[in-house]
Amino acid sequence: MKIQENDIISMVYTLEILSCKGLTIRETVHKSLVRLKEWYEQLGEKAYLELALLQICALCQIGLAQEEDEGLYRELCALADTNMEALMENCTEISKHIKISRQGICRLIGKWMPNKNNPMTKSEVVDDIIDKLMNRKTGQYYYHYRKSRCGDSHSEIAKKDLYKLVINGDESFFLDLKKFRIYTFEI
Repeated sequence: MKIQENDIISMVYTLEILSCKGLTIRETVHKSLVRLKEWYEQLGEKAYLELALLQICALCQIGLAQEEDEGLYRELCALADTNMEALMENCTEISKHIKISRQGICRLIGKWMPNKNNPMTKSEVVDDIIDKLMNRKTGQYYYHYRKSRCGDSHSEIAKKDLYKLVINGDESFFLDLKKFRIYTFEI
């Protein structure tokens, strides 16, 4: 079964919404996979397996797949007449694992200059992110920087960098929403 990259990216965004609702992605997807397997076994609809494999791929892409669920992943693959190795070829991880450090987080953020709309310095943004991660401050935090050319932002289109920090239970990740990059933090 070939899974389309656009479908995986859509599922990644869908899973990210779980964090918006205060649900942990890992736990919710585990329950979803169990339910999808049950529905497939009861109804025989391949669409349930396709959705399950898509969720597994999305978990892999954002770096949240769990070793303890590998048996469940393998069962679903077997039911779909594939194997984990073939599925993983479609699911290369797009998430990069980052250690929590000033230097590591500073590299995640592009050029950042404080101005009237963005009074925080890059150093303050980095400190804020580290504080939230180290103290496990559950929530979603947005950081944006609007750059403009030549100082006349009214006549030209301003470029906007947008970042999102998500801390939910034992999950924490940082999204570069402009470049669609995902970083998972190692604590």
